[in-house]
Amino acid sequence: MSTNQRPMFNVFRKVNFDDSIEKIEWRTYYPYTRSFRNNDIIEIVINQSTLFDATYDSQLLVSGKIIKTGDGDVSFVNNAPAFMFSSVKYVLGGGSKEMELVQDPGIVRTVRGYLCYTSEDSKHLAISGWNFPNSPKLNPDGTFTFLILLKHFFNIFNDYRTVICGMQTFTFTRANNDANCFIVKEKTPTSNTTVKMDIQNVELKIKRIYPESGIKEKLF
Repeated sequence: MSTNQRPMFNVFRKVNFDDSIEKIEWRTYYPYTRSFRNNDIIEIVINQSTLFDATYDSQLLVSGKIIKTGDGDVSFVNNAPAFMFSSVKYVLGGGSKEMELVQDPGIVRTVRGYLCYTSEDSKHLAISGWNFPNSPKLNPDGTFTFLILLKHFFNIFNDYRTVICGMQTFTFTRANNDANCFIVKEKTPTSNTTVKMDIQNVELKIKRIYPESGIKEKLF
């Protein structure tokens, strides 16, 4: 058998180094407004015309607290963060190119998850709120934090895995109520537990790529 047919046996081949990337870092972007109540529109804009973002690997952080009245047990449903929004939208170029709009992301992404995600995916996406067949857990003090992969919300980032340069706008519209995010189990037939969600922070974690100077010159 010729060793040319099996590259793994070619121990004398030249070592190739990939120095096309100078560095990678994470940048945080915040919404214009800090109101995250029901029906509010949360808009996050990235306006960088000379920088390159690996948006397909980026994440949305959502944190807050559950306010409960009554003695019932409250837990999140699987994929609860997606049910916090009535729509999510991704736009390129200052509104000129709508790349993806997802209405009712809770339903749409839950169905897609059942069809496409493996058990290993569920382990990886647990911090994003997808932990089928289990459900996300609340902290004992009622607080929660989700770090949602953008590709869980936007299917474009499962297909387009290339850096993006230019203005990007993410719009997350809060649901008119959060009833679909919870399961409430009453301890007695006469108890009446009410639940309110207080989202305290939303931020976008963007993975930024700095190419080697020679490559950057070719790109502009």
